[in-house]
Amino acid sequence: MTDDQSIRQAPGIYRRRVGDFVVTAINDGIVPVPAEVMVGMAPDEVKKTLEGRFRPGDPHITIGAYLIEKGGSRTLVDTGARNLMGPTLGKVVDNLAVVGVTPDQIDRIALTHIHADHAGGMLDDDGAAIFPRAEVFLSVDEEKHWLGGEPPTDEVGVSEQVNSYAPQLRKAYGDRWHAIGEEEIIPGMRREALPGHTPGHSGYHLSSGDEELLIWGDITHVPVVQIARPDVGLAFDVDVDLARKTRHRILDRISADRLAIGGMHLEFPGFGHVVRNGSGYEYVPDLWMPDI
Repeated sequence: MTDDQSIRQAPGIYRRRVGDFVVTAINDGIVPVPAEVMVGMAPDEVKKTLEGRFRPGDPHITIGAYLIEKGGSRTLVDTGARNLMGPTLGKVVDNLAVVGVTPDQIDRIALTHIHADHAGGMLDDDGAAIFPRAEVFLSVDEEKHWLGGEPPTDEVGVSEQVNSYAPQLRKAYGDRWHAIGEEEIIPGMRREALPGHTPGHSGYHLSSGDEELLIWGDITHVPVVQIARPDVGLAFDVDVDLARKTRHRILDRISADRLAIGGMHLEFPGFGHVVRNGSGYEYVPDLWMPDI
């Protein structure tokens, strides 16, 4: 009998084709948060909702990144948290190694935003770039919010943490740092503005042949709650009302267009669709397939 302490899941990777792209979900880990961080739903109701969906207790937030490969080019969408948010996270580099990719083989990093669970994996303990060749892309509005003047603050401490490392990010990546609008990073991969969670929060839309995928960043953090109840936000949202409006807009669009999605906080393996369910929505995860 194997000792319980030694039992681990297989590496957190899952691949999906989008036309000529191969997109790999890279799991960074999972972290619990108190029910009180959810906005617009009482903590007891949050826990009751989770229990009804076989998720008893406080919410657990899955964190991930996406490796996008096409024609020998490698783009990493977000980088996980490394060691900035506790010991249950920081698995992106290890899981990249499982698919045979080392940090020096990443050509570019496309950031959805600069929160620690997305950009924390870019620097080592000495403040040096973990991805030594990567060009970095993020939105102009995201750069302006965090690096454009007086550092922002909030009541939950998220901004204070970002304020401490955002200048280090900018310095470490130097002339490989690019603030962009809604434009293509590589052919078939376009940044899309999804503001609210942060002012410059981004998604990345992939299109190849007849296939499409929207990597939607942090449209939801606890999808088993927020897809069914899109009015529910999170204390980590910079603008809760705008994030709510963006969430409604995107859920309406992807359900109507039957657009496949990936998201940094979708439960692993991190791909699926959203369908209308009465006046609300329902998440339909991808069927696990052995071949891509």
